[in-house]
Amino acid sequence: MAPLTVGQAVRKSAGYLREKGVVDSPKLDAELLLCEVLRTDRIHLYMDWQKPLMELEVAAYRDLVRRRGQEREPVARILGWKEFCGRRFDLSPAVFVPRPETEGLAERALDLLRTERLYESQPAAVLEVGTGSGCIVVSLAAEEGQHRYLATDVSAEALEMARKNAVRHHVDRRIEFRHEPLLAGWKGQLGMIVSNPPYIERATIPALEPEVRVHDPMPALDGGEDGLDVVRGIAREGGKCLAQGGWILLEIGEGQAKPVSSLFHDSGQFDRVKVEKDLAGIPRYVLARKGPAHR
Repeated sequence: MAPLTVGQAVRKSAGYLREKGVVDSPKLDAELLLCEVLRTDRIHLYMDWQKPLMELEVAAYRDLVRRRGQEREPVARILGWKEFCGRRFDLSPAVFVPRPETEGLAERALDLLRTERLYESQPAAVLEVGTGSGCIVVSLAAEEGQHRYLATDVSAEALEMARKNAVRHHVDRRIEFRHEPLLAGWKGQLGMIVSNPPYIERATIPALEPEVRVHDPMPALDGGEDGLDVVRGIAREGGKCLAQGGWILLEIGEGQAKPVSSLFHDSGQFDRVKVEKDLAGIPRYVLARKGPAHR
């Protein structure tokens, strides 16, 4: 039997993944896994499309494809890293795999840091709640290094990974990591709070795709009975610590825009609350600016 070529292996593996329920991007997943085996990138993979694979390469590839299809392990988990805002972030089982939607949150935070007068006049303290891999706070510190950055997480293992990613991108001296919940009892004034908090309703977790339910850490998913436990904590503590004119930016789940917006409106401390959609047209981000008290 003639050896499998690169192209044949990708096509067969993509079909297998599709049969196993990997419907979002089976061909891309198959390509990325073969790139890992061959230690190459997708451009060179296509250049070698007709190249025969060695038996050891086929065996290694089959194992990775099995993990993706049979065990539904995400590609990022298999590879051990994920790209976020153009940078590579290493992962561990203790951290949530960064999603494309969260890049939109980081981009909105960067836009405000570059355009709002509050952040132009002097360096601000920017705090990320639930940093996980550190992808958001590291991206902000790498792009807008004049500010002071803080990041909290309830997982010591997640913070260790976030620190390693900060070192990888040469911003570890700009970020203070704290192993504490929410705002870590912050006493001063914060210029910005940003978070992709756990926001999934507890009762719905068993119905999630296995890529999430099995392979993402539960503390990064479970938002309590209505999914808003951590969001309420951020709104409550943020109202006390945020400087006037400062912003809170949150990623939220589907159907949560109205209740989350109401948390900020009803507090009487925020003069502007807006909801913005992700690239799929889903209301995904709530941005709230602290203004003069009107109660």
